[in-house]
Amino acid sequence: MKLKNPTNENYCATVVVIRNTHALPRCDNLHGTIIFGNPVIIGKDVLVGYIGLYFPAETQLSHEFVYANNLYRHKELNIDKEKVGMLEDNRRIKTVKLRGNQSCGLFIGMNSLNFLNVNTSELAVGDSFDELNKTIICNKYVIKTKSKTKLPGSKRQRRSINRSKLISGQFRFHQDTAQLGKNAYKIEPKEIIDLTYKLHGTSVIISKVLCKKPINWFEKFLRWCKVNIVDTTYDNVYSSRKVVKNKDMSTKDFITPLGRQHFYSDDIWGMANQKLKEFLVDGMSVYAEIVGFLPNGESIQKGYDYGCAPNTFEIYIYRITLTNISGHVFEFSPQQVRQWCVEHGVKHVPKILHGEANKLFEWKDDAHSAHYNENLDYSENLTNVIREKYLEKDCYMCRNVVPAEGIVLRREGSWFEAYKLKSFRFLERETKMLDKGDTNIEDNQDTNEDNQVADGEINNVI
Repeated sequence: MKLKNPTNENYCATVVVIRNTHALPRCDNLHGTIIFGNPVIIGKDVLVGYIGLYFPAETQLSHEFVYANNLYRHKELNIDKEKVGMLEDNRRIKTVKLRGNQSCGLFIGMNSLNFLNVNTSELAVGDSFDELNKTIICNKYVIKTKSKTKLPGSKRQRRSINRSKLISGQFRFHQDTAQLGKNAYKIEPKEIIDLTYKLHGTSVIISKVLCKKPINWFEKFLRWCKVNIVDTTYDNVYSSRKVVKNKDMSTKDFITPLGRQHFYSDDIWGMANQKLKEFLVDGMSVYAEIVGFLPNGESIQKGYDYGCAPNTFEIYIYRITLTNISGHVFEFSPQQVRQWCVEHGVKHVPKILHGEANKLFEWKDDAHSAHYNENLDYSENLTNVIREKYLEKDCYMCRNVVPAEGIVLRREGSWFEAYKLKSFRFLERETKMLDKGDTNIEDNQDTNEDNQVADGEINNVI
């Protein structure tokens, strides 16, 4: 059995072993456990040492998996028409409270894969996947939406436009931030880490990178004659999390008789670009979060004003890189990012703490730590401490009373490696909004395929 890397490691199946259990109030037949720092409700017959699959909240299981394991609440959809499950027809795993007890995800035994006729003994604890034997198991749950307007043509037209300016290895999207609970084991007690406040807005990337420069017919002739013609220049490129926005590099910003190609009525990414592009030197890319409101009064994220006046927004920078002509990337440290922001009079994401992990959490030794739990390993204790000390609070930056989204933990180094941890209250709110059909701008950007730049065209994933 050959495993493929999951499309999105934040929304996939992972083989886990139950390391701890605890009783739940008012739940005689259920227990609780902690998986990757998340509270999960399990059956009372699931004991410590039991191996199974964990699916995070907001993962969508495939019909084949749900059908074969009788997980549909409408029993007529299950293979056994007499058995009733807990999932709705959309097969979405929700963040829920059961009699006051929290659960962020689903744990199910390895026998759930029996319908695939695979040898589950070949799977090891820690393996992650969203497909087995060419059968889809799960994916991220999103509400599919159509572009408000469409342009004629699609992939063929889009590729020809992308090739006109972007150079492979110069512009890079920001990779999806992995879950802290799943990666906390990588963090050593004496390692330097940086903890920042996670903001709920929309991502923007603003760059001044090497691009192709149009040349005229005479220059083309000279190049044919072996004359060295400079056909590159540093140019401004800006994007949302997954979509290049420049109208001369992507179909996204082309104007049509039907209107502008944006999820919002205003090009919020272009407005942010105008504010920051003058500060960029050759090769620089700035990664930031836009929060607040659009000029027309719409919220960027419902309820999250971040202290912005009506019809205004703020930009908070969390990452800066420099890319040389060969495509090699220099990464600013968290401290350098903050210093650059101060020097240029722009905002950075709020810092919570910076320093050695062990000292920051006051773990002189495990036995005497107030936050130490003997039933958890080091990585689980790390996640537990962060959750206890910094999560489940109201957002201090917002006038509206809304839960703070969570934190981002970045490891100090010449590379960029960061992990996120969201609060239960935020995930619960997100679940309720999805129940109502409220869409998320990041997901709409990602799923609107006609407006995306093809990754293979510009080699933009780090």
